[in-house]
Amino acid sequence: MIGATDPDSGVPENRRSSRFLAWLRRHSLLITAILLIAVWALFFSRAYINFDPKVIPGGREFNSAIQAHHLWTRFEQCGLCALWDGSERGGFPAFVDTLASSLHPLVVITTLFFGVVNGSKVSLIIAFMIAGIAQLWLGGELKLGWPARVWGALMVMVGGHLAGKMELGLFSIVLATTMYSLTLPAALRLARTRRYRDAVLFAIILALFAVSGQGYLQVGFLLMSPAYLALLVGRRRETGQLWSRFLLAAGLALLLAAPFIVPLIHFWPNFLKDGDTNFGAAQPLAYYVLNLVIDDFGYLTSEVLGKLPYPHLYTMFIGWIPLLFAALCLRYARRADRRPLLFLASSAVLAIFVGSMIPLKWLVPLVSSLSILRFAPMIGALAVPALIGLAAFGLDRLLRQKWLRPTLYLNLGSDAPQGHSLDLRWLLIIPMALALVQGYRFTQEWLYVVELEPAIDELLNNLETPGLAWVQPPFGEHAYIEPAVNRGLKLSPGIMTWRWNDRDFPEPELEANRYGPPPKAGDFHLAAGVPVYETSALPYATVVNDQGRELCSAEGTGGILNVACANNEAGILVVLENQWSGWYAWQDGEPIPLDRTQQWLTVSAPAGEHRYTFRYLPWDVPFGFFLFLFGVAACIYFWRQDEDAAELHDETVGAN
Repeated sequence: MIGATDPDSGVPENRRSSRFLAWLRRHSLLITAILLIAVWALFFSRAYINFDPKVIPGGREFNSAIQAHHLWTRFEQCGLCALWDGSERGGFPAFVDTLASSLHPLVVITTLFFGVVNGSKVSLIIAFMIAGIAQLWLGGELKLGWPARVWGALMVMVGGHLAGKMELGLFSIVLATTMYSLTLPAALRLARTRRYRDAVLFAIILALFAVSGQGYLQVGFLLMSPAYLALLVGRRRETGQLWSRFLLAAGLALLLAAPFIVPLIHFWPNFLKDGDTNFGAAQPLAYYVLNLVIDDFGYLTSEVLGKLPYPHLYTMFIGWIPLLFAALCLRYARRADRRPLLFLASSAVLAIFVGSMIPLKWLVPLVSSLSILRFAPMIGALAVPALIGLAAFGLDRLLRQKWLRPTLYLNLGSDAPQGHSLDLRWLLIIPMALALVQGYRFTQEWLYVVELEPAIDELLNNLETPGLAWVQPPFGEHAYIEPAVNRGLKLSPGIMTWRWNDRDFPEPELEANRYGPPPKAGDFHLAAGVPVYETSALPYATVVNDQGRELCSAEGTGGILNVACANNEAGILVVLENQWSGWYAWQDGEPIPLDRTQQWLTVSAPAGEHRYTFRYLPWDVPFGFFLFLFGVAACIYFWRQDEDAAELHDETVGAN
């Protein structure tokens, strides 16, 4: 009896199970390594396994760093209204925030399943796992043995380039660094195989890196791109094909990231970020390199050796042991290893060089906009995955050497002593374990959680208004930002790392201020010990006419606003939401023109009771998604090219 047959596949069930068991046996080491990576990540980041939304990862700016993830809570509430983020500074297109990670699939999925705060905790843990898997893959591309591959994967997960960024709660930097880690093995694989499907895989990873947020690391990646010459310049017969595959991957990546890139290009003239042409955060290169081996908390929080007292800018600790292992590449590299090792070494050197800000100082007279990279020392952290790859290579070659095998003779009352051969390679466990312990201790300085104070909710309760109004919690206090956005409050100025060019912030109608009355302050009351002032700022929606101003009521979320007015005289309706391409207006259900010359949403308002609707329906996001779908189709097409070529080869061989 052959066995029962699955009606869907037509394959006997026992044959399918035997194939599955064979697959498990064939990949048992890989599965074991991935499970070990998962356990290691859960162990050292166990503080994040707390699903109380009032408990957040430590880092002063964490609650402002994740505020953009509310794009997906708004999407659940009102669909396409989420295309406009009206939570801060008069609002802005949600897809153009270069500092946010909200378009990354990991953030999308975890936010929809767990919410913004808990989803961010889950994303961080998964990001650590992905960093380990990327390093495991890199070891595979370098053809390393399993001990070195697994050690490299565990080591990179506790590197300072990841955990140290949580000193400030920089979620996007952690995610972007993890995505960058995947580019290294993907590039090596494409250079080795030159297959279309590996170009597609590389393109997907590049697109994920592009939408990971911050922008610092993405610009750093471009400045580090000369490292790819180590892979692209080779034998004349291969060079043309290599360039075509890598250019194909770059083109596909641009298409896949188009929902972010197209709106950003459209909006870019309005984007303004503070810069520093003097690059005051720069640390001299000779000292900057030392951040790879210094894990002293007192040093990191001081201005010693020409740096600022902000650890997140400079943390990339891995310790001396991995660096010594990496140095062994000079001794053990063979001719076949030179191109991938040169690529990794060049990537690490260029990352540190760019992070030292020396090339930015050279380039800023030519490209003044580069001055916005005032915290570029964070780019140096991109050196760590490549350095750990080199260290794993050196360790692997050390393990492969012929070591002395002394024999230990034991005479336990026997006339013939028994000899036991000792493999001295086991001694390498000591430095391997020591490096992991040092990394683990370093992560625990930064991977902790804090509980939000009840006073935050008490104060935010006092900033809620019956309709839409711009309000402001205590300025500069990041802990208030995500809870306020979660409530649907509209904050001005709030906390953001960029602003509209040549536009004013809407003034808040209610402002909590610990340091005295703000401009236009009126009455105040205390909330959680903080004065909350009523101001004479312009209300959110008013009709301006010969009588002065007549107040209107407003409600809505994101890119859908409903305004009701009952003005005695005709005038101009002004809604304090930033005017931008994509906004449209209706009066009592009939389309009406917007005054596109004004900063705020502005329409004519006849006398009487009328209802106005404003909707943000941009062209750039749909066009970006069209390019994305075209990119997906192109990826499928090129993925199948390898299969078609293989089938043609088989047919040709069969015919011969």
